[in-house]
Amino acid sequence: MATPGSAPSLLIAGGGTAGHLMPGLAVASALTERGWPAERIHFVGSARGIDSQIVPDAGFGVTLLGGRGLTARRVNLTNARAAASLAWATVRGIALVRRRRPAAVLSLGGYAALPATVGAVIWRVPLVIAEQNAVASATNRLLGRFARAAAVPVRGTGLHREVVTGNPVRPEVVEAAHEAADARTRLGWPSDATAVVVFGGSLGSRRINTAVWMALASLRDRDGLFIYHVVGKRDWDERPSPPPPRPDGSRVRDWYWAVPFDEQLPVALAAADLAICRAGASTVAELSVIGTPAVLVPLPIATNDHQRRNAEELVAMGGARVVVDAEFDGDRMLAELDQMLGWQHRAAAGRLPEATFGRQDSAQRVAELVIQHSSAVPGSVRHEAPAPRKHTT
Repeated sequence: MATPGSAPSLLIAGGGTAGHLMPGLAVASALTERGWPAERIHFVGSARGIDSQIVPDAGFGVTLLGGRGLTARRVNLTNARAAASLAWATVRGIALVRRRRPAAVLSLGGYAALPATVGAVIWRVPLVIAEQNAVASATNRLLGRFARAAAVPVRGTGLHREVVTGNPVRPEVVEAAHEAADARTRLGWPSDATAVVVFGGSLGSRRINTAVWMALASLRDRDGLFIYHVVGKRDWDERPSPPPPRPDGSRVRDWYWAVPFDEQLPVALAAADLAICRAGASTVAELSVIGTPAVLVPLPIATNDHQRRNAEELVAMGGARVVVDAEFDGDRMLAELDQMLGWQHRAAAGRLPEATFGRQDSAQRVAELVIQHSSAVPGSVRHEAPAPRKHTT
């Protein structure tokens, strides 16, 4: 068995946002389960993102590099500064790969992945790409031709050597999928209500939040409905006054529960009959794994319109409806609730079968791909195909 000091290292390049970072952490966890020492798995991420806190908390080392993505395809001072910062970060990334000489580099895409990914290409280190979205990021498209393999959620991302693995999700998401029957008890939600969870990411979505607030008066009059609203930190202080109690005297918290942030959001998704949210890659993967139907409002400024493409994957299996951002207001939200939940018959949409976009064993599949293409692996790392896990509804 290789000791941590003698085991080959692995670099995971990318971060800056939870959408890029969480899949990488899920793969890192899967690699440690197979015997790759955590001390030899190192992240190369963004000094501007959440990497500095989340990666060490997960038990892995991280090098933070500067740089930022370009705001548009035009020449201006902002982009010039961003390009210069990213160029310097790339120089540092190239040097880092040369110094560590890892057995492989796993690229998560995004501007934060560029420095170490370029280093892998220059020093001929085996490169594996993990694309989270239905359409590949610019970094992955640029350097994907040099990769040994590209782990993708669905076919047709535009990358060479695609291997459909699904988008890796956190272990907490898989756990929530298996324990869905007990989720409402854990959260203290009403057991006999139709539950809808609304969220828009850590900062929140002003468009979605405003629609909820516009619809509160009508939502209040719908018996048997419970709204769990994750407002987000940015809009928390902008929320309106609490609505009055229902005529039956029930507390507002009995039918509308607002929080600024929820670290146990997968549990809420498992407890809900319906979700209303954006269509980021991690969100769509988690909905797929847990099996929660959704009304998706893709972010219109997402690069390459990737959120719309992600949403279409759930729509194709009958698990979602998509609403254009500009059309989503209080009235449209109520109409979508009627369509998805069927108020006339008090019937929720029901749980969905596991989709390809997000699979319970996606992290294990990507980890196996990394091991397969690494130049060397610790002796204790197991080389076996991950056993499929039964999806629990």
